[in-house]
Amino acid sequence: MQCADTPMQTQTNITLLQAEADDDSESYFRLLINGSVRYITIAQGIWSTGDMCFGPSLASILPDIPPGDWNDGLVTKHPETGKPYFARATRTSFLGVGNTWHNTFVDYLDLGESRRLRTGIYEVKCSRFEEPVVVKFARFDWEIGYLEGETAAYQLIEGHDIGPRFLGHVTEDGRVIGLLMERITNARHAGPQDLAICQGTLTRLHALGIKHGDVNRFNFLIRDSKAILIDFDTARKCDDFRSLDQEFRGLQEVLESSSSRGGGGHLC
Repeated sequence: MQCADTPMQTQTNITLLQAEADDDSESYFRLLINGSVRYITIAQGIWSTGDMCFGPSLASILPDIPPGDWNDGLVTKHPETGKPYFARATRTSFLGVGNTWHNTFVDYLDLGESRRLRTGIYEVKCSRFEEPVVVKFARFDWEIGYLEGETAAYQLIEGHDIGPRFLGHVTEDGRVIGLLMERITNARHAGPQDLAICQGTLTRLHALGIKHGDVNRFNFLIRDSKAILIDFDTARKCDDFRSLDQEFRGLQEVLESSSSRGGGGHLC
């Protein structure tokens, strides 16, 4: 199973940031250790997901933290003693978002108080901005591809009155892992009565040759008779008119749907 993002729990110098744990396979953790973000893989069958996904518990059961400038660790059972130990503690060049088109960069560790909206999406306070903003980031390197696509989409829609304002890139240890965007306040999710204004926003997106790829009523935020489109991680350039037309024609049906598909319960 996938663990939900874990609220920050601190014991001594170890803070659990995010976890994806499974009793039947390896588990993955993103932690703050001695002021640095580090990634630890834990082999199957050492501890239960309950113990690993609770910050203080994980901090208490981990073997002694290896010294040095490492960011990629592996905990497994020692082949002779059978006790958990760090079999690897190396420095790995993790993948980062390559399209850094905006001129604002904010280090993840400089982000302040946060409130979880959805997996990998938080409302945060940041000294660079007067109002709280929304941060979306890759918890682990295999999620970078989604952020790469979304970052490119925001570059393409910049200035076209389609989505929230893109405010900058989020960095970690020199690589870009996410993005900052405007927090849309006093908004609601779209419904059937908003068809016309949602069509207008989607038309502007399609005019740029972009298919959103996940059109649903939760991905339109309605504020002041305006439809703001969000969640561009599946958006791609598309020159197939029939595919764009199919997405447009399906808009009425998804706005009328009572399905919770795509609904994260948040207004970003």
